Amino acid sequence: MESALQLELQNLKGLPFIAGIIWFGLLGICLLAIAIVLIRKKLKSKEPKHQLNSEKKKSKPKGF
Repeated sequence: MESALQLELQNLKGLPFIAGIIWFGLLGICLLAIAIVLIRKKLKSKEPKHQLNSEKKKSKPKGF
């Protein structure tokens, strides 16, 4: 006679495979999100320098 635990374990045939797919899917999404954040930080750090340089080059009108 089989125990209740053994019967439950026999019903879980495809579960480790599905859990593995879900695990790697979530891991991929997290790595993609981290990559997007890092790329956006790099792009933002380059843009203000261009804006500051263009503002410095503009001639400002002087008063009387």
